Formats: sequence, C-alpha cells, structure tokens
Amino acid sequence: MNILDRYLIKEYLKAFFVGFFFFSALVVIVRLLDKDIKHFEEGIAYFAAVKIVLFQAPRRIMEIVPVSGFVAIFFVLGRMVRNNEFVAMKAGGISVYRILTPVLIVTLVICVLFAFFYDRIASPAYHEANLLQKKERPRYGRHLVFKGRGNRIFYSHRINLQDKIISKMTIWESNEAGELQRTIYAKETTWTPTHWVLTEGHIRHFENETEVDYETFKEMSIERYEDPARFIGSDKDPRGMTIKELKEQIAYKKEAGQISRIEHVKLHHKRAYPFAAVVVVMLGAPIAIRFGKAGFFAGLVIAFFLVFIYWALSFATLEGLSENGKLHPFVACWGANILYGIVGSILIWRTPR
Repeated sequence: MNILDRYLIKEYLKAFFVGFFFFSALVVIVRLLDKDIKHFEEGIAYFAAVKIVLFQAPRRIMEIVPVSGFVAIFFVLGRMVRNNEFVAMKAGGISVYRILTPVLIVTLVICVLFAFFYDRIASPAYHEANLLQKKERPRYGRHLVFKGRGNRIFYSHRINLQDKIISKMTIWESNEAGELQRTIYAKETTWTPTHWVLTEGHIRHFENETEVDYETFKEMSIERYEDPARFIGSDKDPRGMTIKELKEQIAYKKEAGQISRIEHVKLHHKRAYPFAAVVVVMLGAPIAIRFGKAGFFAGLVIAFFLVFIYWALSFATLEGLSENGKLHPFVACWGANILYGIVGSILIWRTPR
C-alpha cells in the first residue's frame, strides 16, 4: 500500500463515518422519535417506548449505509477534482481504476462487517422491539389445524402454552402418496424437548383408506418435530430472524409442505442489502468525477435520489413481487445490486482516463 492509497482510504473513511454517525442520529431522532412513538398503542410506558426506539435503531441505521458511502465518495473525489488533485494523479499516469480500487476494497470490507451487524445485532434487536410492542404474547388457542413434518396434520381443541397442555388433540399421519395410514387421538397431550406425550386416547390404522385396526392407550409418546408455539403462530417476524433461523424456518416449512416465500425473500435480502454500499459507491465515483465541482450539497441530493431509487426498486417493487410468487427471491433481492453494479461499471469504464 503506497502513500496515495493510505491518503485515499483515510479521507474516505473519515467522510464515511462522519456521514454515517450524522445520518444515524438523524434517523433515530427524526424517523423514530417523531414518527414511530406516535403509533405506539395507548398505555405503553414511556420507558418501554424508548427501549423500542433503541431496539429498532440498529435496523433503521442500516438504511443509511449506502447514503453514507455515496456521500463519502462524492465528497472525497469531488474535492480532489476541485483542487486539481485528480488531474495531477492522471498526469502522473495513475488511472481511474487504480484510484478507485482501494476505496472499493475498503467499502467491501465495511459491507462485510455490516452484514454481520445486520444479521447478529440488528435482526435480534428488531425482534426484541416487536416483543416489547406486543403487550401479551399469544399463549392460548382453540380449534387449530397445523400441518407438521413427516406428513402429519394436527388438530387441537385447546392449547395452553404456559402450562404445556393440549386438550383433545388428533394427529393424521399419511404416507408419501397422501394416503391416510393412521390417526391418533389423545384426551390430553404434553411435550418434552423431543417427544409428544399423549394420554387417554386411541389409534386407528388404515390401509387403502379402510380402517383395519383399532387400539387404545393410557399413555404413549411419539417423536416431536413441531414447536407448539407454531400452532398458534410464531412470535418471530422474519425480519427479526437471523440467517441461521431463516434457514431453519425454510427447512421446517419445506418438510411440512408449507409455503416459505417470505422467508426465502428475507434470507436473500439479508445477504444482498448490506452490499448495497459497494454498488452505490461504484455508481457515485464516476458521478463525483464528472460533477464533483457542483459541491457537497449537490452530492447529497444525488445520493438521496439514487438510494431512494434503489429502495423503491429493491424493496417496494422486486421484493414485493417475489413475496407474491411472481419473481425468484434471488433476482428480487440481488437485482438492484446487479443493475447498479452494471451501470456503475459502465460509467467508470466511460470515465476519461
């Protein structure tokens, strides 16, 4: 790494983090305190509202990482253009590619760190905020039907999660062809970490849709793959899940024959969005070289416009289409990155060397 690389990286990081902390404070103060608290339910304690704001903040500030990257590259390159430093470097035989390489590498490293932050900190914090906004978690359910793993369908008359009791539960078990093999009925069901424990019930066996055997039992246990909380709806929003949790949820729903489009979209989103800053910087660098003399505030306006288009294209359009089953999740979540990357690469290539 030579003196020029260190100079560019130092100036870029300084501008990036100044913009990042400024926009983060702006998001927390304006968007959260002014907007979100107004929508809290009546009766929520002020301390609880502040905790919700703080738990929501990590996910909110992820939105301004691309803005910070664009503003930083526009400010640094724009100042170099105004001070004729850029012309001097080109006169010294340094190409645009060589100038941008260290900045893009540093941005990529920042994106990797923010990907970790998004997955391990922002998502769990968002989940905690959701729990705080729910005054009472669902603990009871009546007359519920749930499709589980291993071609099982569950019907429960009443579920009490707090006491770990299910009243009058029926389980239908089918083979791979969908033919009913047996039904299990239990007057009362409890559960351990690995098994259902059924008491006072009976089992009916079927072959070719005809009952061939009947037996009763006082108590029996069968393997449990299902989380009883899923019967009455999971507390966890996919946006509050980590990548590992989303993979587990997708695998569970796939085995149970359930639709997992939203989980697939959120999984690809968590992988793609943290790298938005790289493609925004790729797009911003040639714009800064061409229009850097326009000044910092012009760059700020352009940054918000381009990032707004990114959000509108990625979140509002492509991901919405994917959640409705009209677009593959990979295309929906990575599409904006790919498009911005291609446009940025073309602009860099066409920038005078």
